[in-house]
Parts: sequence; C-alpha cells; structure tokens
Amino acid sequence: MRVLIIADNAVTANGINLEMRHATGCQVTGFLNGRRACAAHVAEELPDVVLLDDLRDRLLTLTRIREVRAAAPNSKILLLTQRMEPDWLAEAAEAGVDAAIAKIARPGSIGALVREVVRGNVFHAFAHRTVTEPQAMHDLTVRELEILRLVASGNSNRGIAQRLWVTEQTVKFHLSNVYRKLGVANRTEASHVAHQRRLLGSRSYALTDEESFGAAA
Repeated sequence: MRVLIIADNAVTANGINLEMRHATGCQVTGFLNGRRACAAHVAEELPDVVLLDDLRDRLLTLTRIREVRAAAPNSKILLLTQRMEPDWLAEAAEAGVDAAIAKIARPGSIGALVREVVRGNVFHAFAHRTVTEPQAMHDLTVRELEILRLVASGNSNRGIAQRLWVTEQTVKFHLSNVYRKLGVANRTEASHVAHQRRLLGSRSYALTDEESFGAAA
C-alpha cells in the first residue's frame, strides 16, 4: 500500500514516517506540506492511503481533507489528531476521513492502527448520526464482532490483545467503534447486547489464568 503523508512540517512528517515502520505492507512514498494546496499532487500520485496530520487549524484541516477526498476519491484518509471530541470527529468524517487516530497513542501503535484500517478491519470509525437507534449488527466488521465476542466472554483488553496479536490501543480503537454502532456506553452494556442477540456462538473465548500468564511471559 502506497502511503502519502501530509503535515505542516518535515519534523512531524518524519516522526509519522518512523511510526509507519510498524505497518506491514505499507510504503511511505512522500510528504506534502499541509499549509499549501496539494490537490494536484494527490491526484497525480493517487496514493492508497493519505495520512493527514491535524494542522492545528480546524478550517485548514477540513479544507485539506475535502481537497484530498475530491482529488483521490478511492484513497483511504486517516487523520492523526490530539482532538478526539465527538463534534470535531463528526466534522472530519463529514469532510471525508475514513478513520481518526489519537496522536497520544503509545509509540509504535500508530503504524499498527493504520494497518488495521488498510486491511479493511475498520471502516468509518466515526460518523455524524442523525438517529439515536443503534446501527444494525451487520454494520460490525469481522474484527469488531470478534472483539465483541471476546469482551462478552469476560476477556480484558490485555487478554484480547494477546490473543489477537495486536496492541491494547488497537483493541480500544475497535471497541469504541463497537460501542458507537451498538448505541452502548461500556463493555458491560456491549456484553449484554451480545448475549441478548446470541452472538457468542458455541465456542468459549475466555482466557484461562494459565493462558494469560503464558502469553505475557
């Protein structure tokens, strides 16, 4: 996957590039200055993924998102931001981003989160909702449903991360999507929905103490 980075300075872009070493199958092809119009370059390169760093100016960031979406309608746009407020994320989603990743994520986890999005395990990580009813169960991705089942079976975020060979940040990322789609606020409510709709199947997903200890060793 060809990845293009857009940031407001080369230092930030280099830091993002270093994080991308953890995204298997992704190759960073270049860096664009987000303070300048970049539609022509994006349209010419047509990257698979555009990593857009929050430019610390709301209107400018939204302008760049719309610009990239118009120039490369089939590219995935990922926003790296320190602002995770629902209103801001809703604006970004409406402008065209496919997912947002918190810049406070643990070093090394950003690349892994990008990989999850690129592989199709995360779609529309947030969206402005005009209705209050929970979304249909089929809106959950395969990975989100897998994590929901593990949560409903009593696994901790750490245990789920060990079982799926991902970071705890990745698990939290998916869980936030699950909560939003189900219209719930926490893992207890999500577990109730999973049991109520008989989503657990016949297999037990709970880790034993020995399995958890062995995975951590």
